[in-house]
Amino acid sequence: MGEFTTGHKIKAAWHSISRMYNSYATHADLTIPVAYVLLLLSKNKGTLSTQIAPLLGMEAGSITRLLKSMEQQNLISRKADQTDKRQVSVYLTDFGIKKRREAGKIVKVFNDLVEHKISPKNLNIFLTVLHEIVDIAENNHHKE
Repeated sequence: MGEFTTGHKIKAAWHSISRMYNSYATHADLTIPVAYVLLLLSKNKGTLSTQIAPLLGMEAGSITRLLKSMEQQNLISRKADQTDKRQVSVYLTDFGIKKRREAGKIVKVFNDLVEHKISPKNLNIFLTVLHEIVDIAENNHHKE
């Protein structure tokens, strides 16, 4: 096949990880995006909806649709700020907290597998390099 680009290798790796996560998530009646949102939200306090998309690397429109779906599934509730109605906080419901625990177990399985197979030194090097690659990508968007 020849050599693939660094970007292709990263994307292929993410697809493999995503397939594994999805195989576990399906058994918990979750999707990976829903699981990530559940894990991002605090169990005890609200999270501004505008903070969620950037933390997950998603577009605002996508996160709005996802939150609406999660609200319909009774995983979250959304409440407008009393003083500034434009600010909406997202809260986990009791059912959302239960599903959050299940999502945490899914993530833990992968983390445990990685930590069992890869030495702490190599994992640290990989995470450092990955952080540098993300910085390169974030700081080198094509300017029109």
